Amino acid sequence: MSLKLGRRSFLSSLGVAGAGLLGAGKLGALAPTAGKGNMGSMTSPGLPWVDGHPIVPITKGLGSTGNPWAELGVQPLVNINGTVTVIGGSVMKPEVMELIRMGNMHFVSLDELEVAAGKWLATLCKSPPGHTGLVVGGAAAAAMVGYSAMMTEDYNERLAAVPDLTNFPKTEVIIQQGHRGSFDHQIRQTGVKLVVVNSRDEMIAAINPRTVGIHFLNISSGRAGGVSGPDTVAIAKQHNVYTFCDASADVPPKERLWEYQAVGFDMVTFSGGKDICGPQATGLLFGREDLIKWSLLNMSPQENRIGRACKVGKEEIFGLLKAVELFVDQDYNETLRKYDAKAQTITDALAPYGVTANPRRYDETALGNVSPSYSWTWDADKVAITNQVIMQKLGETAPVAIGAGSRANAGGISGRPDPNWPASAAGAGGRGGGGGRGGAAGAAGGAGGRAGAGAPGAPGAPAVAGAPGAPGAAPAARGGGGGRGGGTPNQFGFSTWLLKDGEDKYIANRLVDIFNEAGVKKVSAKAPAKAAPKKA
Repeated sequence: MSLKLGRRSFLSSLGVAGAGLLGAGKLGALAPTAGKGNMGSMTSPGLPWVDGHPIVPITKGLGSTGNPWAELGVQPLVNINGTVTVIGGSVMKPEVMELIRMGNMHFVSLDELEVAAGKWLATLCKSPPGHTGLVVGGAAAAAMVGYSAMMTEDYNERLAAVPDLTNFPKTEVIIQQGHRGSFDHQIRQTGVKLVVVNSRDEMIAAINPRTVGIHFLNISSGRAGGVSGPDTVAIAKQHNVYTFCDASADVPPKERLWEYQAVGFDMVTFSGGKDICGPQATGLLFGREDLIKWSLLNMSPQENRIGRACKVGKEEIFGLLKAVELFVDQDYNETLRKYDAKAQTITDALAPYGVTANPRRYDETALGNVSPSYSWTWDADKVAITNQVIMQKLGETAPVAIGAGSRANAGGISGRPDPNWPASAAGAGGRGGGGGRGGAAGAAGGAGGRAGAGAPGAPGAPAVAGAPGAPGAAPAARGGGGGRGGGTPNQFGFSTWLLKDGEDKYIANRLVDIFNEAGVKKVSAKAPAKAAPKKA
């Protein structure tokens, strides 16, 4: 949609005045340029950039307008969805951007840097004796190079042969049915055979001389009848096979960075680009020193290896180290207070329309992109608007859309069915785009997010519970926001933790416009007292 001059509240959040600016329809005019002091963005003009500063002004070509999005013809978003990869994950802090800049200053042996960075991370994250760390190209890459490492060790012939496992002594990985998901595709990329089990007895019975390891998807820890992490480790150690824990989306709290390692898994991975707020294309892999060494042998910068495509640059390595340090050192209670303040901006703006804030929902014991979420409710008999309308209008906002809307599905874009694909082979080929570690963003109507149908390799497998879906319906305590406008029609909600400074005002003013456009009458001129946040 296009903005109109009559919407004063919205225009004031952009810091623009005058018909000429918007009338020309120039999105770039709302963005800072090199000649404007490099301050602010389209949603928070005049405020310092929170994601780094430019090294030199760009005076010609791409970026010279200060608005590369408009130059390329794509629309930027205010992220109220969560740390989903399809819209860029999370936002790096200024210190992280500065370390990235420093990392670009000199060349270095990447292998030496990886080893040194791994030791530094192991100390910071309290890894057990004999364990170290590795910066990888995301948690999915960690699974691929980690399982390849289990099979290849440091044998040159094996390193070059993967995923052709001919002559490999161990080629099977055990996984619980409830732990299947979109990301076991990266395990299967190594050529292993996944052996699916449904109980502890089946897990033990499935172990044989060709078993190399047992996969544990941490977000599925609480499944009824499932084998727990500690029990999985105990079984594996008793039978001398490896264990791998995928805890990609399971921080905060920060203590899990070392608590999961302490369980005894041979390898544990976390995403670097979610709540840790490191470079989006990075991940953390912790594990036994021999396994981490073999993992590095399986990835870039080494050539002729399965993980050559999982390239991590020196700049990303430095950036992730700083992000982890900031994450570990933060006072999360203070962080929560900052999120609450942003939510309060929205609460104050909507209070005159009879909209009230619900208590903040945050359950630090939950799994899967656990972050605070906020929701607002109104009397449907007095306020004639629905959450579907609100979320649709937010997504249509210009110049910067609020939320991904229909632009992105957490599972990614999908292809088309192969009419000649045999039904009996559906498990091998999988189904397109859905689900993932935390559920597909925007499972319509669901609070808390549900996984997409049919994880690759296991059509119809149980949904992976817990991560935030796209905002809209009132968020559940477990995992964040709900679906796109489903659920209770007189309630909507989303997370505020990914908002940059000023974007809370941008959202608040846009919501006021939406309520005014819908003809909602003000019922009060006074904002209610702040509700005390509480944990769900």
